[in-house]
Amino acid sequence: MHTRRRQSIWIILSVLLIAIFAPTVRASDLDESITKVQLRSTVRMHADQTQLTIADIASVVGPQHQRIETLAVPTKQVTQGTWTQISIKSIRELLDATPSIHAGSIIVVGNDIAITRRAPSDAAPNAIAAVSQAPVDQSPTLRDYMLRWIYTKLDKDPDSVRIQFNQRDNDFLATPTHGRIIELQEIGKSTSMGCRIIIYENERIVTDSTIRFDVQIERVVRVITNQIRRNELITNDNTDLETRWMSPREPIASPTESLNKVCKTTLDPGTILESSMLESQTLVKRGQIVSARSLAGSVSVSMSVRALADGSLGDIIELESRDRKQRFTARVAANGRVVIVQTPPSTAP
Repeated sequence: MHTRRRQSIWIILSVLLIAIFAPTVRASDLDESITKVQLRSTVRMHADQTQLTIADIASVVGPQHQRIETLAVPTKQVTQGTWTQISIKSIRELLDATPSIHAGSIIVVGNDIAITRRAPSDAAPNAIAAVSQAPVDQSPTLRDYMLRWIYTKLDKDPDSVRIQFNQRDNDFLATPTHGRIIELQEIGKSTSMGCRIIIYENERIVTDSTIRFDVQIERVVRVITNQIRRNELITNDNTDLETRWMSPREPIASPTESLNKVCKTTLDPGTILESSMLESQTLVKRGQIVSARSLAGSVSVSMSVRALADGSLGDIIELESRDRKQRFTARVAANGRVVIVQTPPSTAP
């Protein structure tokens, strides 16, 4: 009898152990089978590079990394000084269309990639004689000067900025700046940037010209996920945060300060929130009886007063006592609640 009981107990314990540890093993096996492809935001090809691979544009971690890294990435012609984009969608399509890999166990992370080409490198040792016969001017150009000016103005590193000059300005941007004084003045208020360029040489103006160019930086934006109607609150439930390459002049709303503000009009999913679309929620209305709290040291006094103006969170408005004999200045603290910011004056005559 005792032997049978011991056998039954061991069987029950064995079943429990299998039930507890089996899911953990399966989850671990599943994680190890996933290959992660982390796309870079910008890529600079070498001057003589003719082809890109996944290894050039992404870091790959996982069991399929060797097969994935060698895949050739189709791209348009890439030239120095211009940016060509490779979409994340095209990378996913490339992985799906490659029969030698298992696309179902691959995760692609990142955004569209900007590609440009580096300037030609220094001459090879065996070409020194030819270079000495035909020296090339390696002094800084106007393009170099402008790039440094843009990075400084935006307070950004070169890898976090995309700059697109117009091809018709290439000759002008190749102007040498050695021994010259360059004056740059930002002009215009559109999403593309404009710059007036004045070049001085020997106390004489040799160039006074204007060019326009496109600049994009990575910005965190709040995007509508569900339709929001007029006067409806912005919350984390109907919006989401995304990172987008955008002009630094795009009037996007602050991702944090836009929460709990209300929409001026109906907004559809996919819309990026802009400052002009929002307004502060009115927490106190003119004529409303609200709770006012007066703080003086460790003493707190609460009273009911009448608002003399509408107010949003943080606004300072005027109020009066319910018998209309005293007036107060208070800061709106919550819905129907204010905090008095100065000592109530004496009774009005």
